Amino acid sequence: MDRIAWLFTASASDDANQLRKALRIHAYGNDVPPLAQSAHQLSEAHGLRPYLYQNMMTAGYHELTRVQMQAVPALLAGRELLACAPTGSGKTAAFVVLKLAAGGKVSVALLTRKMEVRLLVLDEADKLLELGFLEQVDTLLAACSHAEVSRALFSATMLPAIESLADTVLRQPVRVVVGEKNAAAETVEQSLVFVGREDGKMLALRQMIRQGIQPPERAVQLFHELVLDGLRAQRDAIVDQFRKGQVWARGMDFKGVKLVVNFDFPQTTVSYIHRIGRTGRAGMRGKAVTFFTEQEARPSDVEQLRSIANVMKASGCGVPDWMLRLQPMRKQKRKAIAVKPRSRKAVAKRARTEPVSARGVLV
Repeated sequence: MDRIAWLFTASASDDANQLRKALRIHAYGNDVPPLAQSAHQLSEAHGLRPYLYQNMMTAGYHELTRVQMQAVPALLAGRELLACAPTGSGKTAAFVVLKLAAGGKVSVALLTRKMEVRLLVLDEADKLLELGFLEQVDTLLAACSHAEVSRALFSATMLPAIESLADTVLRQPVRVVVGEKNAAAETVEQSLVFVGREDGKMLALRQMIRQGIQPPERAVQLFHELVLDGLRAQRDAIVDQFRKGQVWARGMDFKGVKLVVNFDFPQTTVSYIHRIGRTGRAGMRGKAVTFFTEQEARPSDVEQLRSIANVMKASGCGVPDWMLRLQPMRKQKRKAIAVKPRSRKAVAKRARTEPVSARGVLV
């Protein structure tokens, strides 16, 4: 390479690194492809099909999200990828673009030996491993053995198990981390609320609802309209599907969710990050409130408080110093509660015989 070309390459590389630094995009690996900040840049650099480019522009992808800026060029360049970015940051679209760029249709089918899988994506990799699907993941990886198969792992957290899996199955991958590792989206305002004992949770929840619905008369009117429209039965059906596992508490983008309340303290940091990730998506602002109680059961909420406080701090939220100074829970104990929910008192159900008052609506 002559001197002029070398200087040009070095300058372009420096500019890319400065842009990554400004956007808090951390990229590791050999010959990391340049960023693409927009669908236009992506099309120019990788020759997207005209219909795909037009559809991206129509769908509002004029500017890509931070994870898309680095992940999509890496995948289009044929690189294997490990990407860690907060919930609601556009990870799914990052790998869907690659499939659409290759042409053909998207279909859902059972994996058979006749299928020559060329792209294998493990989305929500942290939840797969946390829920004990490592054996099934190994089986899937072994089944996708085509010489030209490309693999990608997407995750909201970067736990040691994820990095270990990446080291095992990915070939010279590009590693992308957006923001801080193991942090929630910066668009979510997080808070911890002490409620005393278990029965204090309902009191705190009712108080939140009364304070948050203004004016109360409008809330009552809205309540009656929703009941008349049959949305109550529809909501109950969705909740029932959720209990049966038919509707997942992760990877779902429910539009308009402004507040998430963790009624019971999350068992793991991964669970916490995915729970509160139902709000603050696609750049929108949201709030997450987590109730915690005193030491009624073992392990207590307080024993796990430090891990959640660390996530909040990494996300830019204010946290009392005393929470960060708590003793960390032992690793063996963390593993035990991750797979077995703690025993809690039943939530008392108050009879709804009284008419709805103007003080608010309890849901």
